[in-house]
This record gives sequence, structure tokens and C-alpha cells, in this order.
Amino acid sequence: MVVHMMLDAALSDTVEKFPVDIQLLKDMIEGIRFDQKKSRYKNFKLYLYCYFVSKTIGLMCVPVMGIAPESYATTEVYNAALALGIANKLTNILRDVGEE
Repeated sequence: MVVHMMLDAALSDTVEKFPVDIQLLKDMIEGIRFDQKKSRYKNFKLYLYCYFVSKTIGLMCVPVMGIAPESYATTEVYNAALALGIANKLTNILRDVGEE
């Protein structure tokens, strides 16, 4: 219970200090629900799964890193954050294939 309270406090503090899009948090929670429902994805529906469980995290990190939404580089930065998110998730999946 104490750990949950600490995590709630940390999340509340982050959302208060930085312009994190709340929809990204909702999408990440939806990704966690994907994990509870299904573990195999045909073809590249995997990319949708990767958005919910990994790309959202990369996107939430952008404002925390201090990049203002009105920045001229925002599109490039967000595209890089999306690419990094999918690369990280696909790497994790490939790493786990042998174990599963």
C-alpha cells in the first residue's frame, strides 16, 4: 500500500510540473489491459500493441526532458520518441522469445 501511495505521489508531482498529456497515461493503462487479454498478435497489429505499452512512455518523457510543445523540433523529437518506443518493445519481445 505504501509503495502505491509513493507512486501516486510521484505521478501526481510529474503531471503537475510538466505538460504530460493525460491521454497518454490512459493509453498506457489500456496497453496493460492488452497484456491481460492476449499474448499473441498476428502480423503487425503488434505495432498497435507497441504504441500502447511502449510508445506512450517515450511520448510522456518528451515534456519531462524539457522540450516545449511549441518547439520547432517537436515533430522530429516525437517521431524519434515513437521510433525508440517501438524499437525498445520489439527488442524486449525478441529477447523473451527464447524463454517463452
